[in-house]
Amino acid sequence: MRENNKQFLVLYIDHLLARNKSPKTIKTFRSIITSFIEFIGNKDLREVSIWDIDSFLAFLRKKGYKERSLYTAAVAIKRFIDYLGLTEKLKGFEYPRRPKELPKFLSPEDVRKLINAAEDIRDRLIVSLLYTTGIRVSELIKIRKEDIDLSKNSLKVFGKGSKERIVFFNNYTKKLLKEYLNKYKFGDRDYIFPGRGSETIHYVTVERVLNRLKRKAGLSKKVTPHILRHSFATYALSQGMDIREIQELLGHASLRTTQVYTHVTRERLFKDYLKIWE
Repeated sequence: MRENNKQFLVLYIDHLLARNKSPKTIKTFRSIITSFIEFIGNKDLREVSIWDIDSFLAFLRKKGYKERSLYTAAVAIKRFIDYLGLTEKLKGFEYPRRPKELPKFLSPEDVRKLINAAEDIRDRLIVSLLYTTGIRVSELIKIRKEDIDLSKNSLKVFGKGSKERIVFFNNYTKKLLKEYLNKYKFGDRDYIFPGRGSETIHYVTVERVLNRLKRKAGLSKKVTPHILRHSFATYALSQGMDIREIQELLGHASLRTTQVYTHVTRERLFKDYLKIWE
């Protein structure tokens, strides 16, 4: 691996950190780009062509990468090359086909089972916040006490690109928050989910909490922070909330991103229809 290629990667990772990209995105992009740099060997990144990227994506497909992972790999490499100011070299580049999958979601009953399976108030609060607010895990772990307004059942979060927005939580979550904050006595600037030896809990820890609760609750469905976010949006839409309101609460820049949930509710509506009209 050429030394200057490694330096380019270091600079790009710093670029992502400076723009407040999520730890998960940075980890994924670093892994993909490292593999790409190893794949091209002694070739200078400034000499890379579309053929090199296509060969790398073909290599990943042979290794068993699925469509979604291939698409992510293509995005990571394309953005890296763009960052290096080499966009002209990729003229005509086409992304691999992106699979159109409807978001997976949990029913309110599934979520209740998760919450009931939690013995620790922190874990109950994590599930309840993710589900009733629709926030991302990267937003959850950075909640400070000063961001919470119990009188208005509201929470200030900082999303992608540090964009600030207000989300809301229900009375059950409010009750959990009161109990949790009284128990641990956080200062206003303190993160309410501190980690061991770090300011905040890691997103992987949140994923592990959900996996543990899933097993304990006896759920066969996949349970992740993002699936709880999908579950919030799907339930809100099914109960008649306006899609533009859901877009604002989720922090989506484009309405098109939010509109995928209309397909989910239509599919659910069709299943309910078939229960009556066989």
